[in-house]
Amino acid sequence: MKVNVSLLFRITGAALGVQVALGGLVTFGFLDPSAHIVWGLVLGVLAIVSLVYVARLSPRPKRLFGLTIGIGVDILLQALIGFAALGTSGALSSGISWIHLLNAFAIFAMSIMGSGMAIAAGRMTAAPPAATSG
Repeated sequence: MKVNVSLLFRITGAALGVQVALGGLVTFGFLDPSAHIVWGLVLGVLAIVSLVYVARLSPRPKRLFGLTIGIGVDILLQALIGFAALGTSGALSSGISWIHLLNAFAIFAMSIMGSGMAIAAGRMTAAPPAATSG
């Protein structure tokens, strides 16, 4: 079964949309932080799956591989920022939460870029159309 790399990035982007919604529900007290944390783990797994899949492509698209590494590192940073926000209170917690939200949008932007790069890489590696003789 061949997995579409672009689909992995689209799924990651959609999962991140759910994650942002869960974060908002946590922020306003409608939800326990554990749901947001568990969904963050799901995003981490998606990032690892994408990284492994892109790393195994032959030939490996270097920019796409670098982007998947960037997404993985940024998700790890995002977790650290999120736990820092949970461990503080007041204005400091609000400030850290804003950084957490803005970083989430950076991850989302990278997943959109990854989808576009995967589509472009797929077009470049596709076989050229057969020439017709007339």
